[in-house]
Amino acid sequence: MTANPYAAAGWASILSAAGTLAMLGLSLVFDLTKVVEVRGAFSPTVWTLQQIVLVVAVDAVAWILGVYALVRFRDLLRERYDFHAIDHLIWVVIGAGLLVAVVSYGQWIFADRTLGHALGGVATIVVLALVNGVIGIVFATRLLRINGNLSGYKKPLAYVYLAGSMCFLLVVPSLVGVVLLSAWNILLGLAFFGGEELEELEVV
Repeated sequence: MTANPYAAAGWASILSAAGTLAMLGLSLVFDLTKVVEVRGAFSPTVWTLQQIVLVVAVDAVAWILGVYALVRFRDLLRERYDFHAIDHLIWVVIGAGLLVAVVSYGQWIFADRTLGHALGGVATIVVLALVNGVIGIVFATRLLRINGNLSGYKKPLAYVYLAGSMCFLLVVPSLVGVVLLSAWNILLGLAFFGGEELEELEVV
C-alpha cells in the first residue's frame, strides 16, 4: 500500500487548529486576569512579557503549520484535480491573516492608555477584518469549483470557510470566525487523509 504523501500536511493542519484554539484560550485567560486587576477609568489590557512570549510562540507554531498545510493543499489540488484557481489567492489569504495577527499583537504589546489611540487601533482591526472577510468569501467560493469532492470534504470545507469569513465581514462575531477557521483546519487535515480511490469513483 502506497504511503500517503499528504499525511504530514494533514497532521500539520490539525495541530495548527489545536494551536490556534490554545492561543485563544490563553489570550482569554490573560485578558480576564487584567480586567479583574484594573479598576476605575478606561484602561486597555497590557500583558506581561512572559504572557506575550507564550501566546506569540504558540500562535507562531500554529501559523507555520497552517501555512505548510495550505501550501500542500494547493499542491494536492494541482496534482489531483489540475485545479489552479487558488494558486495566487492562497498567498493573499496567508498575507492578510498574518497582517491581522501582527496588528493585534502590536496593540497588546504597545497598548496606549488614551481612548483615542485605543479607538484608532480598533478601527484598524475592523478594516482588516472586513478585508479578510471579503478575501475569505472569494477563497471559499473558488473551492466549490473544484472538479471533485475531496473525499467528501469539498462542500464542508467551502461552507465552513464561507461562514468564518462572513463572521469577519460582520466584525462583531470575529472570534467565532477564528473558531470556525480552526474547525476548517481540522476538516482540511481529514481531507488530506482521504484516499484517491474515492475520488476516482466520483468521476464515473
